[in-house]
Amino acid sequence: MKKILSLLAIIALCSSCRTPSLHRGGYNQLNQTQTVLSTANFNVLGSFKGTATHKIKTYNIKNKEGIISLAKTNLLENAKASGIDLSGSRTLINVSVDVIETKKRISATISGEIIEFKN
Repeated sequence: MKKILSLLAIIALCSSCRTPSLHRGGYNQLNQTQTVLSTANFNVLGSFKGTATHKIKTYNIKNKEGIISLAKTNLLENAKASGIDLSGSRTLINVSVDVIETKKRISATISGEIIEFKN
């Protein structure tokens, strides 16, 4: 009886352990997205800022929705006006969002840099 209980305890102990896998994280993961910036493999295309302001109405509580989205749209329009759009290997980094709210107005400002990765 002691041997059977000991055997069951060992089986239960070993079956609860997970076997190590190469694909659960780290650099050996097959489906990963990572950016290693140990070398200068990108160009900074510019710093841009977008702002949106909206008047707050006391009878409408939904008028604040989308103010950050409007500011981001303004940022992308400012970048496009200077000849830079987000296509291919370009991305928006170092994004900062500032929201200022008073009794009458809400204002959102987004600033960031657009970079382009090289091969």
